Amino acid sequence: MEVPSKIDFPWIDYPLHELTEEEVWDIVHDFGTATKRAIDSGFDGVEIHGANHYLLQEFFSSFSNVRNDFWGGNLEKRMNFAIEVAREVFRVVEEYTPKDFIVGYRISPEEVHGDNIGYTWHESQQLVNKLSTDFEFDYVHLSTNDYTATPNDSDKNYAQLLGKGVKKPALILIAGGIHTVEKMEDALNDVDIVSLGRPSLIDPQIAYKIKTGQADKIFLEFNEESFKKSHLTPGLIELLANTDYFAMPGIEYLKTLTNTKLDDVVTHDGTK
Repeated sequence: MEVPSKIDFPWIDYPLHELTEEEVWDIVHDFGTATKRAIDSGFDGVEIHGANHYLLQEFFSSFSNVRNDFWGGNLEKRMNFAIEVAREVFRVVEEYTPKDFIVGYRISPEEVHGDNIGYTWHESQQLVNKLSTDFEFDYVHLSTNDYTATPNDSDKNYAQLLGKGVKKPALILIAGGIHTVEKMEDALNDVDIVSLGRPSLIDPQIAYKIKTGQADKIFLEFNEESFKKSHLTPGLIELLANTDYFAMPGIEYLKTLTNTKLDDVVTHDGTK
């Protein structure tokens, strides 16, 4: 696994490789290559995933990034990886796409490991301000466990706090615990768009039903009818049936999904 700094992560039991400066630049260029592939494949946009402990977040975090070079050492330098990735993505977008191609940035508002603080909302607010000021992002996507959550030092939620850092016309999206129409409407008091994962998988027509006044017909949890119409694996259905937040156990959990026999998969028409 490639990381900004080779430090002790108690929960990781596999080899780590600290990236060299040249390797970091290679990864920056890889983001551009991935963007070009998305363009060639006909996608309408891309989202730079700087949340959920992936590499972009690791570089921004003072917990996982203890480098002392262009890529780390202080807050400004810890922003550099995200900035250079954004620069490369926009370079490719400007060269190969029309003006309406969408680019977003996803971020976890804070990173806390017990007593160890990777970064606070104050710092992530600075990052989204820098990104939305220097680049023409269409939106900033806040990844949370609960859209109503607040940090320890404020009674305002993360959308209200980070929203102050996002430069318009960039929109604000949020994900996290939005499982009912009522929660969607509540979240929209603070953001422009809500991001739906679990509800969209349970009922792919959820947006259409809301738009056409059929909110009472939305499947918000798996029942016999929605189960039969699903084309998801049994393992994923079992996971989605739990509306409480769940922690991903890691590789062992993923094996239970990938090892599902095709004979056990229920297709969209209810057959196997």
